[in-house]
Amino acid sequence: MRAFILLVVVSLLPVQQTQAASNCFAVAKSANVNIRSGPSAEEYSVIGVISNGEALPIIGQNESGDWYAVEYPHGEQAWVAGNAVELEGSCDLVPTLPNPGPPPEIDQLMSVPILPTLDVENLRAIYARGQALGNAPDAFTKLGDCNTDTSFFLTAFDTGAYDLGTYDQLQPTVDYFAGSFEHISLVGQVGFNAATMLDPMFVDPRKCASNEGGLLACEYDRRPPSVAILMFGPNDLLNLSEEQFAQAVTDIVEYSIDRGVIPVITTFTWHKDQLWPKALRFNVITVEIAEEYGIPVINFWRAAQDLPNMGLIDDYTHLTSPNSSFDIAFTGEETRYGYPMRNLLTLQTLDLLRREVIEAKH
Repeated sequence: MRAFILLVVVSLLPVQQTQAASNCFAVAKSANVNIRSGPSAEEYSVIGVISNGEALPIIGQNESGDWYAVEYPHGEQAWVAGNAVELEGSCDLVPTLPNPGPPPEIDQLMSVPILPTLDVENLRAIYARGQALGNAPDAFTKLGDCNTDTSFFLTAFDTGAYDLGTYDQLQPTVDYFAGSFEHISLVGQVGFNAATMLDPMFVDPRKCASNEGGLLACEYDRRPPSVAILMFGPNDLLNLSEEQFAQAVTDIVEYSIDRGVIPVITTFTWHKDQLWPKALRFNVITVEIAEEYGIPVINFWRAAQDLPNMGLIDDYTHLTSPNSSFDIAFTGEETRYGYPMRNLLTLQTLDLLRREVIEAKH
């Protein structure tokens, strides 16, 4: 398994002509004071930490005066919250500086199409490998957490409780993958994260002949699919570092490709109240892995930006649904709620794969 090296590029403004205010310093009032790339804990990522008593030269402040721009660590401009530091020295002439703008990850994610443009040649090669191994052409499985392990996600396409509305051209794909939509996946369970997939500790010997390859191997063995729909995020934010998340997703993708299963990665929606910078970076990691391996990415994060509360209920973890039933209706609900939107994008991507890869005449 190749080592995954994650490079995080933080957009920092060079100090250039801005001079540190004469003898004005920000001194940390406690241990582990965060240094950020911009003047907001919700919008900007942590790029470093200073310890109690450590001082940094101040070069400016934001318009409201509650964040200070500091030199860190090699003449770069960074920011520290005013309530986390004490000022020392002559600080009467601290200039006001412009906001550095939104995190660069937002532009990167907004530039990724909502529906994938398929690398057809690459995906046909993966599919052909799977057919040689005996994978079922008309089967897919689901990998993820609580937003995957739920009857709100895809199940109604098998139970018949759905209305495609103006998307009736997708009916052949509903028919083609019949039986997969309500399939209960071993690797789509509440509480799972990306690192769970290949960890032998989670293998149930009553369901799996071997723990080699973890739950993902067991799932692929018992019902060999041609496609795997992946969406991770909420549990990963709480339990994994960026490096751990990147490695785990990479391992899933490489293992799937080796098994002739086309992995379809989905970005996840998140809120700005907590872990917003980390969520942005996790989604960028997801996109970059998909691009590296030439596999489809459904940019649900971008699609959800136009949904009320970004498609999330008040707990900011679970997706919204129009009602408590598990019916699926593309009659306007997909423009207002998280689950209908995800269901539509997933079905549209399966339709692309069916037409351009699986059933295409090569």
